[in-house]
Amino acid sequence: MKKHYLLFASALTVMNLLFTFPKYVASQELKLLPGEVLPVLENVQVKANVTLSTSKVYTYAYTITNSPTNTGEIWSIEIDIKKPTDGQDVGSEGIVSGPRFTKHTSELVLSEITTPLIPVGISSPPDWISGLSIQGTAGWGGPEDPFMIHPGQSMSGFELTSRGLPGIRSIMIEPRFEQTPVDEATPEDVERIKAIEKAIVVTLKTLGPTAPPADFKATTFIDYIISMKHEAFSLGWITNKGIENSLDAKLDNAKKKIEQGNTNAAKNILEALINEVKAQKDKHLTSEAYGLLKYNVEYLIGRL
Repeated sequence: MKKHYLLFASALTVMNLLFTFPKYVASQELKLLPGEVLPVLENVQVKANVTLSTSKVYTYAYTITNSPTNTGEIWSIEIDIKKPTDGQDVGSEGIVSGPRFTKHTSELVLSEITTPLIPVGISSPPDWISGLSIQGTAGWGGPEDPFMIHPGQSMSGFELTSRGLPGIRSIMIEPRFEQTPVDEATPEDVERIKAIEKAIVVTLKTLGPTAPPADFKATTFIDYIISMKHEAFSLGWITNKGIENSLDAKLDNAKKKIEQGNTNAAKNILEALINEVKAQKDKHLTSEAYGLLKYNVEYLIGRL
């Protein structure tokens, strides 16, 4: 009898199954067959750079690095793009997907999505494909062995375009699991692989598109920026406590001026903050902290 594999035979099949897997039961026991070894992904690095075009479209460019000490090859990457419940419609003008976007798959997925998404265009590195998921993510898949990200390797070319403001988003990275072949794929086999795949996914934080609140209030939005600044420091995107304190002081002072109705003074303080962010980029601010603070503060200034 011909043997069957539960893992995927082509890039398109990978993305199809990636987009349709249900959520797994976290407590399900992992059952490894003889010879199976769980791949290790530790210290995976995600570098995000954000730029804004004159047509007000953001480009989110990602570089993924697989640590040389790992034993797993990266073959799946997903970023949360669910729209916040109070978010405004950001539109999709000027957003175009690049090559290797699985359009027909995504059209099928879109008919099944009930959670609103931030509109995005997706581009892929060579030999990877991209699409959307019913779980509310944009993702890439590189299933063939030569094209996965092996330990010690980095890969760029993962890009999203969107009119959505930069926010702190979850990114899920999955290694390939070398599965023992079975004569027939029983329901128990399928559930076993689902549980294993859930267990080996690495979840990190990065920048991704989100939507500002539909009911905009300047004081609420500056509180949102302050909370993201605190999270950026905890994530290591702001590497100097003195710089964080300086940014805090400016944000707190700008908030007081907004509360007092002195918007011109608030704008001046926020412009000074942007200048400090620019000066500290790649020094005490990573590209993530730079993109997060610069573009959200600019949005706030534009609404004052």
